[in-house]
Amino acid sequence: MPRRALFLGRMLHNESLAPATLAARQTRQLCALVRHAARVPFYRDLYAAHGIRAASFEAPHDLQSLPIVDKQMLRAAGAAAVSLDAPAKRVTISTSGSTGQPLQFQIDRRYDQWRKAQYLRPYLSNGQRLTDKILRLTGRPNPRTPWFSRLGLLREWRMDCASDPTRIVEAWQRISPDVLQGYPSALRSLAHHCLDSGESLAPAPRLVFTDSELLLPDTRALLARAFGTPVIDIFGTFETDNIAYQCAARNGYHVATDCVVLEIVRDGKPVPPGEEGEIVVTVLANRTQPFIRYNLKDIGRLSTQACTCRSPFPLLTVIEGRVNDLIVLADGRRCTPQGIFARMNRLADAIRHYQLRQTGIGRFEMLVVPTIRFENGGRGEVLNAIGSTLGDSKIELRLVDRIPPDASGKRRIFVSQLESGIHTPDA
Repeated sequence: MPRRALFLGRMLHNESLAPATLAARQTRQLCALVRHAARVPFYRDLYAAHGIRAASFEAPHDLQSLPIVDKQMLRAAGAAAVSLDAPAKRVTISTSGSTGQPLQFQIDRRYDQWRKAQYLRPYLSNGQRLTDKILRLTGRPNPRTPWFSRLGLLREWRMDCASDPTRIVEAWQRISPDVLQGYPSALRSLAHHCLDSGESLAPAPRLVFTDSELLLPDTRALLARAFGTPVIDIFGTFETDNIAYQCAARNGYHVATDCVVLEIVRDGKPVPPGEEGEIVVTVLANRTQPFIRYNLKDIGRLSTQACTCRSPFPLLTVIEGRVNDLIVLADGRRCTPQGIFARMNRLADAIRHYQLRQTGIGRFEMLVVPTIRFENGGRGEVLNAIGSTLGDSKIELRLVDRIPPDASGKRRIFVSQLESGIHTPDA
């Protein structure tokens, strides 16, 4: 805990530094990390195969010469992805596996404290206090109470995100938290329950945070109406922890350049700010099992503008979900489901949850959990919302009582079954 507090204080101080100072520090860390990669068999062999000498790495623009890696490559590498200098005492981290590709990786204890501070930073930067009580809806409820919580610090109660909303309201009234955190889909269920039943979270949360899933505008508006405070969203992964987060201005997501180097690439090459591409991240402090030019398979765009809050961190303006979450139409064309999500926004009050599933080429299933405000014409509105994107595809609309979350507790809005091998094109 003392080391974590030290790291956290350093990170919060970094938010007041000049961008040039942060850039110089980032360059030093990045060069040291890439040179250290020569002690990691996976990177040593990968760079040798591309004719790259890690010792010659001198500046951030040299990153473009390094190959991009992904989860599948690191999983296949196994122990070869661990540094030869790694300490004997390590911590094993497992990703959620919500994409069907879980990954286990190792970190040393120093970095374990760093990443825990990195996890806390977005919340404290946005007004959460060390003495606040927090109720968090998560797929990984943890019954253990750390020693510092017994001293009144970082008191967090975790509930399963699939819990009945009535139980969550009861827990809120019993605990009287200050802060509500959770997956957007879990908070959406709770918001609908509060609006439909007339129950409210009393006292109202001072702060509401979402993370781990794509936060769409309709869900953001719904949560603000139900809980009485604007939502602050945080972007991160198990591999990187929290790397970008909103501030009160909500102009985008501030990229924590003291923790990562974030690139937006298309066809393997960086694109300028304002253009969309895949998010590729280098984690600066993880030396035991490094992530260097690691493709998150998320789609984003860097802003060309500075935030009104005057943060030195650059802005990631758009996060649009995963690269592999692309619709395949009947004629073979691929497109993003973002247009469907945007048109579904106007049905937020009538639909508790929805999930679009691609079951085959040109075949889709739309699951809808209706609220009490879902009217007779609701089916037609849903089909109209998705039909303009899906064209001549076959669409089955089903009203259901519940859409089960993934094993991770997350509930994806679009699921493609094409990679499972069970699909066949229509005759």
